Amino acid sequence: MDASAHTIHETGGGGAAESSVSMKASTTPLSKAVPGAPAVDMTRTLAIQQKQAEVYRQLLETLLLSEQESAALFPDLSKSLVAHIGTLQQLKDDLQDIFTRIRALKMHFREKHPEIFDYVQSLHVEELDDDDDDASNGASL
Repeated sequence: MDASAHTIHETGGGGAAESSVSMKASTTPLSKAVPGAPAVDMTRTLAIQQKQAEVYRQLLETLLLSEQESAALFPDLSKSLVAHIGTLQQLKDDLQDIFTRIRALKMHFREKHPEIFDYVQSLHVEELDDDDDDASNGASL
């Protein structure tokens, strides 16, 4: 730094004086600011860094807006999710009740009409038979 900039900094001058000092230092070649460094004009580097800082600032603003929108939607969406989970649980319980009743009806018809039940079972495809589901009934959901 030159002598005038040094005295301004030493006396603790106002913000405008300090910004002019930093601006003056940024426009000087790097070889004057740092002895032994190659001569590089810092204005181009400073301009690139300012553009990058602006891009990062805009990105930060976008992320902040996104976070605010998410925070505003979260309570409604969580209530909706809880309602959907409750509905699915009711559907599961209803289906279990239906299949239990179907099994009871099958047992009733097997006891009352064994010959007809055996004939119908022989026509029935084994893959569709739910007798094997009795063992895995509690394993689902």
